[in-house]
Amino acid sequence: MPKCPFCGAELNHLVVYESVCTTHVYKVDSDGHWEWQYDNKNDRICRVFCPECDEEIPLHDCFADVDDFLREKYIVLRSDDSEIRRKGNFVLFRGKVYKVEEETDDGMLYLTLVKDELITDILKAELE
Repeated sequence: MPKCPFCGAELNHLVVYESVCTTHVYKVDSDGHWEWQYDNKNDRICRVFCPECDEEIPLHDCFADVDDFLREKYIVLRSDDSEIRRKGNFVLFRGKVYKVEEETDDGMLYLTLVKDELITDILKAELE
């Protein structure tokens, strides 16, 4: 089960706030007649929060990453988390091996699950 990088709570769900901004485009003539032209619904804002501590979980792409986060294929952890063992660009977390995709200045690690079983077995042996 994934955990919040801030409060450490195990999460079986997330709170997602999505805002969709629709822009209506009209043609207005000098007589005051409004004629609808088109709508633009591409402006979307999505933010993900921990249901326990209400901190925003900093996912890169809310729409693509939420499902993977809940399935522990993609996780976000603090680099000082006591549950991780690290070797270079790889992390052992709760018996699974992850690759470090990004490490930010504020100490957040963005990790993706390593799917290759041979590599996973070798790294587990080295990290345990």
